[in-house]
Amino acid sequence: MTVFYSTSSEYHELEEYSLSSPEHFGKILDPARLVVRPDPSTVVADTRINFFCRADGNPLPNIVWRINGKPLTDSRYVIIRHHAFHFLLFIVKSLPTGLSTLRIEPVLSSDNQTVVSCSADNGVANPVVADAVLTVLSKAELPSGFPAVDAHPTLKSVEQGRTAHVTCRVRGDPRPKVLWLRDLVPIDIRADGRYSVSTMGNPGLSI
Repeated sequence: MTVFYSTSSEYHELEEYSLSSPEHFGKILDPARLVVRPDPSTVVADTRINFFCRADGNPLPNIVWRINGKPLTDSRYVIIRHHAFHFLLFIVKSLPTGLSTLRIEPVLSSDNQTVVSCSADNGVANPVVADAVLTVLSKAELPSGFPAVDAHPTLKSVEQGRTAHVTCRVRGDPRPKVLWLRDLVPIDIRADGRYSVSTMGNPGLSI
């Protein structure tokens, strides 16, 4: 299992919608709508960023990501050459629940003010689109209280049947919210009893 984390405080919408499959009764056509939209995000150069988009409708809409208006391929994993000295990696993962994740890494200083778009279309009506602007700061530009990770999660081996604890200690003002991902998918702590999160003492995720 691979678990990533984000210290953005912008993922409240993900908590309001279960990651389970949407239910559509009968065969009534329902235009595409976005229930989770990508959020404008500010990150430090040479890190990574995740954008989330979830669509609903009947039939379930297809999601297409765009970077500055240029659509990404429908492949699950996309690698694009940035320029001669860097590789910019776009990873797209979409689920049958209508949730799609776009990861960009590494985020470069030249990516500042990049427009990330999520488009959902199921052929019933016009596609719906949501845009988010990516702001990239150098370490010298970070404002006071900007989220930072003091203790990063590390890979570990645990005997089957025992509890594993993955530490993640963050700081910032206001206090950052931590979002845990498994293979690019947000972990629904409330719906899956195998997971629990601690914020005091040794903060992290227990599995």
